[in-house]
Amino acid sequence: MVGPEAVVSGETFRDRPLAVDKKPIVRERRVWLHMHSFTPANREYPGGSNLSTDGLTGLRILMVSRGVVPIRTGCGGSELAAYQLARYCAERGHDVALVADTGEEAALSTDGLELVPIESRLQRLATRLPGNFFAWLLQHLVGNVTAALAARRLLRERQFDLIHAHGSLGAILISFFSKLPLVYTEQDAPPWQCRYRSWWERRIRAVVYRTLNVTAFRRAQHVAATFESLRREIVDRWGVAENATSMIPNGANGGSNRIGKCDCGFDRYCLFVGRLTSRKGPDFVVHALAEAEDDVCCVFAGDGPMRGEIEQLATSLGVRDRIAFLGRVDPEDLAPLYANAELLVLPSVSEASPLVVAEAMACGTPVLATRIAGLPNLVQDWETGFLVEPNNVGQLAVALRFLMRDSTLRRSMSKKARRRVGEQFCWSHVGRQYEAAYGRLVSFLPPPPRVQPQVESRRLRPKRVTPRRFDRQLLDHRPAIDPHRLE
Repeated sequence: MVGPEAVVSGETFRDRPLAVDKKPIVRERRVWLHMHSFTPANREYPGGSNLSTDGLTGLRILMVSRGVVPIRTGCGGSELAAYQLARYCAERGHDVALVADTGEEAALSTDGLELVPIESRLQRLATRLPGNFFAWLLQHLVGNVTAALAARRLLRERQFDLIHAHGSLGAILISFFSKLPLVYTEQDAPPWQCRYRSWWERRIRAVVYRTLNVTAFRRAQHVAATFESLRREIVDRWGVAENATSMIPNGANGGSNRIGKCDCGFDRYCLFVGRLTSRKGPDFVVHALAEAEDDVCCVFAGDGPMRGEIEQLATSLGVRDRIAFLGRVDPEDLAPLYANAELLVLPSVSEASPLVVAEAMACGTPVLATRIAGLPNLVQDWETGFLVEPNNVGQLAVALRFLMRDSTLRRSMSKKARRRVGEQFCWSHVGRQYEAAYGRLVSFLPPPPRVQPQVESRRLRPKRVTPRRFDRQLLDHRPAIDPHRLE
């Protein structure tokens, strides 16, 4: 990456005095911005990883979510992570515009944070599709495209310092029509790190990942991975520069203490939080309850297309009286569920960095999860919870029975989980890492000219210099080598 001290006609930006003539100012600024906008993440740029965020305020940030799930009370996934990050940046003094599906809730806006709705009828129809794999593909396609188009309309009306995208297709589209620095957060786990139930779903997801996600890695100026093994794969396998990546997990708000009881029908219970889909594996929990002891109960907080199937399965296995279905739960009611649960069980076959794990650990609740993708980065085996093999009901039942019996081990895991979230996954820590990434991109931008030039005719505009042509110009200015000196 060529920084602000790149040579233009034998001079540097820092050595060159402020020009009075308008045309040189336009040429220099457009040359550098064009080079910066088309600099992929597999080329290095200046800036260290220990950049301080003190004094880094007043940035104009355009944040673009996936647009798949409406941001509302009880939502999860990357949409909630984008909203919480945007809210943190607004509290830090930045001007943030978040492009997302806001649903019908306007109370989510705060000072410094502007929610820009997508307002697409096609996107609304896509969210009502049944929860199968092909509906998931269509929802992500429509959501990313509509969010990128809404961001494009906003870029024509206002000025920003950088763009932060949370969807792969949206990041690719934005990189084509915007010249601003682009930060991309990879919220998906590579399909080969997961254990999908059908081979054809694994193959399709692998093709989509190589086509969209890998392209987004190479189009963005900085890539944030939610767990370390994903960051290493982005660097080693896909050729992205080391200093153009960072490992930044999803954050969690502070947990509540174990005060009071929640009205769920059980005194002691394990908790499942998430959509009732095959990817989350709620049927594995029902089978594990059937193999566990009779006093082990489970509360399902969430709704989805598999609810009817799960209820029928629980009835057929004789554990229906030990299961409570609460449906979609508001965040203020979810915190007591975490705090009073004996443990959180998450037998997913595909996860990256789920928010529910960090939220449960913030409340001091041990986690029983599967050993896939980013879950080992969150849950420390035998320290803050247990990790079992995916699609293994036997291991899940044994670990569930063991944890429900050992109260001393649960108390030890509870203390370690709360301390681990406070040190690594709280939003004050996660937000500072994102601010450092923003600062590395914005710190070496050249200052704007004091007089904004006005170009009246298209013929008077300076010739656009592409990065390759600019590199050839630099090579032409190299000193000639005397062949006699080589002898």
